[in-house]
Amino acid sequence: MAISGTATRRYKNRAKEILEVAAKLFREKGFKSTSMQDISKALGLEKGAIYYWIKNKDQILYLLIENEGKEFLKMINKLVKENSPPVEKLKKFIENHIKIMTENIDKSAVFFSEYKFLPEKWKKKVINFRDEYESMLIYIIKEGQDKGFLRKDIEPKLIAFAILGVINWVYIWFSPEGKYKAEEIAKNFSEIVLNGILNKA
Repeated sequence: MAISGTATRRYKNRAKEILEVAAKLFREKGFKSTSMQDISKALGLEKGAIYYWIKNKDQILYLLIENEGKEFLKMINKLVKENSPPVEKLKKFIENHIKIMTENIDKSAVFFSEYKFLPEKWKKKVINFRDEYESMLIYIIKEGQDKGFLRKDIEPKLIAFAILGVINWVYIWFSPEGKYKAEEIAKNFSEIVLNGILNKA
């Protein structure tokens, strides 16, 4: 059993490493311009060895996007169930969304910019995820409007799109070595966004 468990861990660790290296290459070169040979070379694997863990490049792309998507959904599901004021939920949403993105900027870049290259059967799953994510954000916004915390003169869906439009672009310019730290960006963005939609009457 110990040997089997060790082998399983090694398999999972190698699969994780493949995804991390692929994400970096996809971000730098783009999905289309990155070959399986490029990924194998970066990993120090002999030609063809990578197929022991991964079927093809499409599968790598889907796994990267699926894993990132699960992180986002897990986060917002938890927020929706929280017994806290809607404004606090929105603040946490913005901060946590940015936190997920900045913790692995390579995977986030792939998630937002390369999903269009997925085969149609997998692309539909990503679109379904996106729709579910947006629906839960809209639910939080409506809750805030119904309780009088947020302005009612703006459609909840438009508020959701505005929030996502602001925070989703962080992956393009954020750098862990840059001037602005992830926590600082999250705090300032939440203040900027919320100041525009709070009911100040």
